[in-house]
Amino acid sequence: QTLKDSVCARSQEDPSSSIMPRVVAPELLCLWLSAFLLAQQPGEVNADYDSCTTVGVTAGASADGSTMVTHTSDCAQCDSRVAYIPARDWPAGAKRPVYMAKLEYPREVSERSETYRPVHGQQPSAPSGYIPEVEHTYGYWEAVYGYMNEHGLGLGESTAAANFPVSRTNLTALLWVRPLTQLAMERCKTARCAVDTMGSLAEKYGFYGEDPGAPGAGECLIVVDGKEVWVFEITGDPTGRSAFWAAARVQDGHVVAIANNFVIREVDCDDNENFRCSSDLLTKAKNAGVWNGKGALNWMRAMAPDIRHFSYTPGYAPIPMYTTARLWRIFSRVSPSSGLRLTENPYALPFSVEAETPLTHRQLMDLKRDHYEGTEIDLTVGPLAGPFGSPNRMEGGAGLKVLGGQFARAIALPRTSYCTLCQSFSEKHAGALDKMWFASDTPASSVFVPFYTNTSDFSPTYRTGQMAEYDDQSAWWVFDFVANWMDLNYRLMSVDVNAKIVELQDLIDEQRGPVEVQASTLLTRGHAEKALEQLSEFQSGLQGRIVDAWRKFGHFLIMKYNDGRLNYPKIAAPIGYPGWWLQTFNVDSNIAPKWGQPSAVPPTFFELYGPGPFEQIPPPQVVRLAVTAVGELVVSRSSAWARSAAAVGGVAMQYLIVFAIGWLAGTRGSSMWHGFSWSRGARAHWRVAAAASGCDGCSGCGYIVAPSA
Repeated sequence: QTLKDSVCARSQEDPSSSIMPRVVAPELLCLWLSAFLLAQQPGEVNADYDSCTTVGVTAGASADGSTMVTHTSDCAQCDSRVAYIPARDWPAGAKRPVYMAKLEYPREVSERSETYRPVHGQQPSAPSGYIPEVEHTYGYWEAVYGYMNEHGLGLGESTAAANFPVSRTNLTALLWVRPLTQLAMERCKTARCAVDTMGSLAEKYGFYGEDPGAPGAGECLIVVDGKEVWVFEITGDPTGRSAFWAAARVQDGHVVAIANNFVIREVDCDDNENFRCSSDLLTKAKNAGVWNGKGALNWMRAMAPDIRHFSYTPGYAPIPMYTTARLWRIFSRVSPSSGLRLTENPYALPFSVEAETPLTHRQLMDLKRDHYEGTEIDLTVGPLAGPFGSPNRMEGGAGLKVLGGQFARAIALPRTSYCTLCQSFSEKHAGALDKMWFASDTPASSVFVPFYTNTSDFSPTYRTGQMAEYDDQSAWWVFDFVANWMDLNYRLMSVDVNAKIVELQDLIDEQRGPVEVQASTLLTRGHAEKALEQLSEFQSGLQGRIVDAWRKFGHFLIMKYNDGRLNYPKIAAPIGYPGWWLQTFNVDSNIAPKWGQPSAVPPTFFELYGPGPFEQIPPPQVVRLAVTAVGELVVSRSSAWARSAAAVGGVAMQYLIVFAIGWLAGTRGSSMWHGFSWSRGARAHWRVAAAASGCDGCSGCGYIVAPSA
């Protein structure tokens, strides 16, 4: 209503300001705009398509010889609970139930896991169909998808657009991505077995997309087993009763990433060492009209739309950089000398890149916390980041739909339900134990805790909670609270949060080391039961302690950041808006609201003194601002500036300090980043805190990082 009134009033006062041609009467404009806005139902404006990012690391690209795969469940409404599915023997003729696509709480009500048992009168989930069960199924960890089984088979997922959507009206296909991942976990020990099993079952029983329509018609999985990493991609077929699929092995020493778009290029279905294909793929692709039969089949071009011209979210303009920016960022960080540039062309980016420095699990975790810091699309910079540099952006809405614009989509999102990192070893030497690392809510403000394969006990905090009811005994709510509280002052609070993450991740690595060595020794000596009992006890206790520590830390942040002030180390210290923010919106002696204008150049205060708050701005007699006729703020070349040699020296010293802080910040302040690329832009010195002469490199003097809470 406010938007409608504003535009209507403006067009009646000044017809030339109308957003429609002058021949259209202002009354018609108001009528049209009113009808348009009233027609925008929330479900349409904020259509949510689950848009996950997955990264695979081959054994040759990892520091410890493990294969690793990550998955961020970037789903605004997903059930974030962890479930353990125990191994079982099945009688002859048993049937395996398959459930219809559902991601929100409760995603399943059944006896398959303690997590899924009915509570509060919940009714058991009704299977949409059955397939023959096998004699024995393996135990595994799952959440929205099956993630890692007792043999170290792990995977990550990303939904993609595809050319063969299967209608859910009179649905004839039985399988979608969740049951496919479960079946792989239950029946396979290796990545090759997993892609073959998922592919053959999808062909036999039919495949349909997780999200409706073409935007969600395809699925991408990265599968690891300790020795190999494979990419598996699948969509429906023209009949709606089968599937097209292809799989490609990732070259050892390489890192692969998927961000809501197919990535497999030319396939050679006769090369079983490096590729797997659905039955008679070439002939069927030609008959379907997506390949002309000449040369090699390019899977990506044949089976998926060109995202430069395709709307992933219906009703909105195409946003190809929603995909390409994430791939560019991941590849440029693990292979900086590759020279990859930010582009909207998905075909210009490689399938995988060689890692220039072997990655640790901690570096991979940190990669999942990325907001493009230090790059030309840094989400912590600019008016949309607010005065305190929040990288979080509000998605959907009528405004974005009408304007047709876009902003960068980070690897870490506020709507992320959780993040997994599956780590699998081929040689089970001392301490090399397969595990799923799990971070509740967005990884940018969360801690990864281990879930070991073959264990079943874990902290109840990770199997309780739902979005419709706050519960501080739920790990998801504990981490989600801090993530949301950070938006009060992201720039300052991220210093506290990042320090706490490092502290707790260090603690986990320190404590798990001797436990894993002892357990692996027991396993090699045949004492499996005792080894798994020790691991179960350790992980359950550790997980609970981490959640307790984070809950206490959240309470500390409530105290420290309150009413727009800092309460540590002294009470009620004012923060204030950064100078550049006030400059952007023309704050002066006139207290009426004023609006900023688009500019490709940062405000002068941002360039001179950084993002603040607590920036050290010289007094007015040293730096004077003159407001020009068009409202541009410029630095006045006053006589006082020229006369004051001390002032000039002071400004020069600030620049030197800023340069030094920026150099220190480029190391991320942690030894775990030694030798690992972190590409940064010209103003990277404002990004991360660095202590120097009692000042904080992010926010200037006067700010003290939280102690251990």
